[in-house]
This record gives sequence, structure tokens and C-alpha cells, in this order.
Amino acid sequence: MLAILAWRNVWRHKGRSAVVIGAMVVGIWSLTFGAAFMNSFLLSYIETSIRHDVSNGQIHHPEFTKDFDIKFTIAEPERIVRFLEENESVAHVARRSIVNGMIASSRQATGVKIVGVEPAEESRVTLLDSLISEGSYFEGVTGHPVLLGRRLSEKLKVGLKSKIVLTFQDVEGNITAGSFRVAGILDASSTTIDEGSAFVLREDLNRLLGIRDAVHEIAYTTFPGTEDDVLASQVQAAFPNEMVRSWHDLSPLLVFMEQWMGAILQMLIVIIMLALAFGIVNTMLMAVLERVREVGVMIALGTRRGRVFLMIVIETLFLSTAGGPVGLLAGYLTISWLGKRGIDLSDYSEGLKSIGYESVLHPQLFPSDYVTIVIGVLITAILASLYPAWKAIRMQPVDAIRGV
Repeated sequence: MLAILAWRNVWRHKGRSAVVIGAMVVGIWSLTFGAAFMNSFLLSYIETSIRHDVSNGQIHHPEFTKDFDIKFTIAEPERIVRFLEENESVAHVARRSIVNGMIASSRQATGVKIVGVEPAEESRVTLLDSLISEGSYFEGVTGHPVLLGRRLSEKLKVGLKSKIVLTFQDVEGNITAGSFRVAGILDASSTTIDEGSAFVLREDLNRLLGIRDAVHEIAYTTFPGTEDDVLASQVQAAFPNEMVRSWHDLSPLLVFMEQWMGAILQMLIVIIMLALAFGIVNTMLMAVLERVREVGVMIALGTRRGRVFLMIVIETLFLSTAGGPVGLLAGYLTISWLGKRGIDLSDYSEGLKSIGYESVLHPQLFPSDYVTIVIGVLITAILASLYPAWKAIRMQPVDAIRGV
């Protein structure tokens, strides 16, 4: 009975109620779309970093990552590769040899991370071949090919087929050097690739290092929905003498960004909900003040103040819940459409690329985010109803009846 009365009270002033419901729809739509748009930036950065840089997980000798000493190689790389390839969660696996050294052209020299790769494996794990903007993928040159990032090539003042020299220590501690030809230039958003790495064939690097078929790093990617930390723990348990880390451990920056974006989303929810709360409070106060005599008569006839309080709260919930589902549906449809189509920011591609983002963003909102928004709407509605309801039950019946 109380709910029916509250519902009728909501629609006494259809125009005013429609304005409040419309504001709820716009507010919740803005919140859902804004949250999804922010998520698109975060997911773009994480996916780009995982796809082209850290991968979903990596395996090393426990001592290798301390100083990148090349003598610390993985004990049984082929056995580990087979184990990963047989795991249903693992998509692709790549073996690498790594050494820090110097790269020099005829005009410049600088420090660099030299990565020896298997071209076919690397193209599946990091899509390295997709980053080629000039030249080819380890082809088209005589001698030993090398791939350089665009910034590194500009720093060295070299182009396609230019000769560069890589210098480093071999496994015996002797200084060794190798001559390479630039086969391709990479355009990557990752600064590690763009200006800090040189990619060569693993067999070429291993021969110069004197380590035969040894492996310093095994990187792997996983299928969507895989719990990367759980998988890393399983691989670690199977190979306790190696160090297995997921991207969460490999890149604390990505974890920080994930947490930071979550905090920003919560702040956005609070700001929009506060704006909606002020509108609800204003509307309900007007409704209460217009019905001073009615409320006074109800109390005078014996209606308990608690029931009057509850009636105002229910009216507020009706106003909120009437606009909430529509706003959520509008947000969901907008996100679904733009999630498939993408938001083209190619006009700002250079700036976005420099900080690790793609030029086409795909808004996405997780089920947990929808739940958070629904809970936020309900809490806002309840809190916003308390003051008008409190004003209503503070009325004295005689004064209320005389006052109008």
C-alpha cells in the first residue's frame, strides 16, 4: 500500500519527475561511457605492452635478471617449451638470447639491449613483424640482419642496409664484435623497442657469444581469460629451478596504472553521484514542502512518522530506479557499438603513440563496473532521501495544517 501511494506521489508532477529521471539517465549514461572510455586507455596500454614487450609471462635463470650475465642460461629450454606448448592456456612461445652491449654506426654509438630471436616464434609472440615500417623482417640484406627502432636508427643516423657493429662480452669474458646490416626499421610505441633494443637472429648472436643453442629467456602469450598469475605459479611449480613471472611481476608500472585507473573510476562515480544527489534532494524537498498539509493530516490521523519517512524514501528510490535502468541500457548500447567500431583518434596518433597508446580505442566496461554503478545509484538515492524524509517527520501536525 505504501509503495502504491509513493508511486502515485511521484507522478503528481509529471514534468518535474520526468526532468529528474532524465537527469538520472544522462548522468548514469555519462558515468558508464566515461568509465568505459577510461578503461579503453588502460586496456590499450596494457595490451600494447603485453603484445609487443613483456608478453603474458617470461622465464629466466634466477640469477640472469640481476646483472644480465650471459652465463646464466635456462637449464632445459626445450623441455620448458614443450611443457608450455602442451598447456591449453598458452597460445605461443618464443626463445631468446639476450646481452647488453654497444651499437655503433660510422657516425654514432650508444648502449643497447641485443636480443637474439627466432623470427617465426617472435612474430607470433610479440608480433614483431607487424611493427616493420621500412624494409623487411630479417630479409633483403647480405650478411647478418638486424632490426632497429626508429628512434634508435635516427640516433645512429642509419637507414636500410646500413652497416652497424654490435660489441659485447662473450661467455668467456672476451670482448667480441659482429657486423650487421639494417634489414628493417620498427615503429613501436614501446620505448624499449623504439630506442633501446636491437633484434638479431638468435643463431648469429649465440655464435658470437659462444653459447651454442642456449636460451636466456622464454616468453609466452596466453589466451584471453587466462589467469596469468595462476599459470605462472603452475609453471614455477613444474620448474622450481627457474624464475617464472607473469606480466604483473615483470611490469609494476602496468599494475600501478591498473590500480590508478580504478581509483579514478571511483572518483568519477562519486562526483557524478554527488551531482545527482543534489538534484534528487532539491526535487524531494520541493515535493515535501508542497505537501505540508497532506503530511500533517496523515500524522494527525495516526500515521506513524516512520511510515511517512519510509514513504519519502520509497518515492526517491522510484525516481532513481526509473532512470537508472534506462541510463545503464543507453550506456551499454553505446559502449557495445563503439567497442566494436572503435573511436578513431588518428589525428592524435603521434602523441598517443609516444606514450604507448593505440590510435583507435575500444571502450569496454566490465560486469563488476556495472555492479559498482548500480550500487552507487542505490546508495545515492537512499542518502539523498534522508534529509527530505527527516524534514517531513519533523513537522508538527497542527502547525502543518495551519501553515497552508
